[in-house]
Amino acid sequence: MDLFEALKGRRSVRSYKDEQIKDEELNKILVEGNMKIAIAGSGYVGLVTAACMADKGHQVVCVDVDDKRVEVLKKGICPIFEPGLGELIKKNKERLSFTTNWHSAYRDAKVIFIGVGTPEKKDGSANLSYVYTVAKQIAESVKTECVVVIKSTVPIGTNDKVERIINEHRKDRGNILVASKPEFLAQGTAVENTLHASRIVLGVEERTAKDTLLELYKDFDAPKLVMNRRSAEMVKYASNDFLALKISYINEIANLCEEIGADIRDVTRGMGYDSRIGNEFLKAGIGYGGSCFPKDTKALHWLSSMHDRELKTIKAAIEVNEQQKLRLIKKSRKFYESFE
Repeated sequence: MDLFEALKGRRSVRSYKDEQIKDEELNKILVEGNMKIAIAGSGYVGLVTAACMADKGHQVVCVDVDDKRVEVLKKGICPIFEPGLGELIKKNKERLSFTTNWHSAYRDAKVIFIGVGTPEKKDGSANLSYVYTVAKQIAESVKTECVVVIKSTVPIGTNDKVERIINEHRKDRGNILVASKPEFLAQGTAVENTLHASRIVLGVEERTAKDTLLELYKDFDAPKLVMNRRSAEMVKYASNDFLALKISYINEIANLCEEIGADIRDVTRGMGYDSRIGNEFLKAGIGYGGSCFPKDTKALHWLSSMHDRELKTIKAAIEVNEQQKLRLIKKSRKFYESFE
């Protein structure tokens, strides 16, 4: 049973809106061959997505508020270091364009990806102001049927809020559907992670959105997992936080090994041969960092606490990670009188 059939019997949760959409409307969204795609944000996620979609033959326009960044990209210069990305941008320069004019970019796009930042707030929650701003811009610009796809890492329920914002601000110009497509990129392998993904997760509530995205990703050789939007949002957080948890766990094991005379490198080597565990994310060190794990663990912990369902394992991972940084400083003081 596919998602369409499964949801038809769950009207109490969400009405399956596609029952009212005619076949000819679907044909307007699905196009022969390639699609016109707009991407909000030319940062890490947005730029990699733009280049890879253009490489698959689609016409892609990337929108950014930074004039200088757009001018650099127009010259074919990649503003971030990521293996293969610069070459991909130059290779697909005929299908890839960059602009600050969001109105013209969104106006007749068939698929619009939102890939703007969701930085961490002081309380640990995600700042969604950029996502909501783009949602309003889309509502004010779109003149045809399209699917808005959120690629930014967002708390569960954000897709629903974006849908409400679009419906509140849009003019009656056609059906705008909202879907979730979480990204699973690692710095240094982002292009490979996109073109040859481990899986493609599609969170949809309508059959039209499902069919459109399956058509868009038909040339990507990866399992396509279709689910509802909230499940797709959770897949991203659950995946990142599990990896962060794995890092914190092995760091605690490493600390104990140091006390009892065991070699953590041999321990992880012995663990890694177990296929249930694997050998990834078992490198002991000063803790996890980067742009995703710190904010994603705090965001999920904040969300769970707001729903009175605190995730104690995630809370522990965060605490261990903070202590691991201090541990390095304490050990260093044995060898250095001052860090100045």
